Parts: sequence; structure tokens; C-alpha cells
Amino acid sequence: MIVQVGQEVQKLTGNLVGYLGVLGLSPRTYGFWAKAYAQQSLVASPPKPPSKEEIQMLEELRARMKDLHHVRHYTFGLPQLWKEVRGKVKREVFRSMAREVRNEVKRERRNNIQRYEFTHPDVCHSMDFQQMPYAYPASPKRYNLRILDECTRFTLMRAITNQKGAGVGARFVFEFLKTGKHPLLFKYDREFDQPQFENLLIMHKIVPLPCPRNYPRFNGKTERSNKDVKQWFDVFESDLFWSHDELSQELDICFERLDEIEERAMFGGNTRKTAYETMTRSTVNRDEFFDEVMRLRKSVLNSNAKIHPADAWRYAAKEALKRYDLVRYVRP
Repeated sequence: MIVQVGQEVQKLTGNLVGYLGVLGLSPRTYGFWAKAYAQQSLVASPPKPPSKEEIQMLEELRARMKDLHHVRHYTFGLPQLWKEVRGKVKREVFRSMAREVRNEVKRERRNNIQRYEFTHPDVCHSMDFQQMPYAYPASPKRYNLRILDECTRFTLMRAITNQKGAGVGARFVFEFLKTGKHPLLFKYDREFDQPQFENLLIMHKIVPLPCPRNYPRFNGKTERSNKDVKQWFDVFESDLFWSHDELSQELDICFERLDEIEERAMFGGNTRKTAYETMTRSTVNRDEFFDEVMRLRKSVLNSNAKIHPADAWRYAAKEALKRYDLVRYVRP
């Protein structure tokens, strides 16, 4: 390639020395390559096969990466490992192996993970914001605020808003509760974790379930549903701008497809909407369930003064759900 470009440069400008200077290549070496190229003997040397010691070292490195992946749940401690093997392994090989091991461990975890499912609709609802496409360049951000049934993943209520936060969420939930749909538990991200939001739920005998920090899997069903909506809009051009009416109509089409048209094997071939409307409701008494959670929460707080109040809600709700058989654990 260098010889071919050099010949073109020499034909056009005649300044071959300048071209070689940019590459840092001596004229003597270029002349040797040009002669070999003319004789059609300039071929790339085959890669040197790794020795047994190198193969063994790479196998040990892969095993250490895999163990590191399983031990370090949130972060992958590669920097320290790279310091140990630096100079023995090329950086490209190290990065490629890290990507392969990461994907391999993710597959293993997905096969072994234990997933929870609520046994009835309206046992738990969840809420989250999701950023939407812009209306015009440099326009304010817009969000899709949605409440989801955790059992059937059916969208119960949604709205487009230009703001986010606990105040907006509290007003949205207040309007939602007017519809008469009162779950036993309500799951939400920490951006809604304010006294006014928590008091609104407690006033209606609904157990608040704030998500742990930096742990989106706790609200995984809502996060997965948000991913479906994002994939829907990713089909369109990235620089496409949507008016409010266009965005609202497209969201109607999106949720109609996800909730009312696509059939789900986990619901026996029914859609999410059909499953939500036909599945039996829980017969657990709301007052008894709420009082049990409050009793368990008080016990947790008294036994451990260092526990965060948000964590106490989750521990108490988990025990109450098991006692009332409102949750089951399944594997993929």
C-alpha cells in the first residue's frame, strides 16, 4: 500500500522524499520495498504462531478475568490486572479478551438468575420517566411519564411532560389514584424519593418501594419496557424532530403494538391488556397487608439503627409478600 501510494505521489508531485518523511520511512527502505514490489515478492509475513507458554498464559489470563467478573458485581477490575500483564500481552488482545469474557459471564448469569413475578395484577405498580425525542433543535427536554402494572407489564397511565421530579410524579400519581386503581405496593426511582410523595402513598394505604441507588434492576420491568419504547423510536432518523401531536400519536401506536397486539407466551398467548383484564385479583385485605408491612418495617428499624429508611421499606415488603403468597420466584 505504501509503495503504491508512493508511486502515485511521485507521478503527481515528484516529491517522494516529503511523503517518506511524513511516514518516517527512509528512502533506502522504500527502495528495497519498491524493488520487491516490482518483482511481486513483497508479501506480508505470516503471523508467528504462539508458543505453548504464551497459550498457557492467555488461558490463565482468561480464567482470572472470568473469576474477576463473578466476584466484582458492578465493576470489572481490569486496571490492576492490566498492570500485571503489561508488556506480556498486547493491549488489543487484552481488550478483545475482556469483551469476550464479559459477554460469556453475562450469558451464564442470565441462565442462572432467579427472577421474581407477582402472582396477581394490581399487587404492585411502578413508575418512571423516559426521555423522548426533541420537538425542534435546542428545544426543552420532554419525558414520557408512565405507570406500569408489574405483573402483566401493561401500561395503566402515561403522559408527556417537560419536567421531571418528585413534584411532577406526585401530581401524576394523585390523578392516577383517582381512577380507583390502588395497588398494594408502588415502586419508583429515587428521584421521587421525597416525603410528599411517600406520604401520598401512605395516605392511601399503599406501601412505598423506592429503588436502591445505582441498581436499576430493582425496577427492571419498567426499565425493560422503556427499552422497548426506545427501540421503537430508534428506527426513525436520529435528527428527526417531533411535534407534540406527532409524538403523542406515535406513542399511541407504540403502546397499542406492545400492549394490545403482540401476544406473549408467558400469558398463554394473550396480550398484556387481555392478561391484565382477565387475570384474577388478589383477595388479600389491604389494611392487614399494610399494617403487617408497617410492623415489619418498625422491627427492622429498631433492630438496626444504621439501616436507611428506604431499605427498611424493601425488607419489610419482601417478607410480607412471601407471607401472603403474592410473589413467586422463577428461572428463565
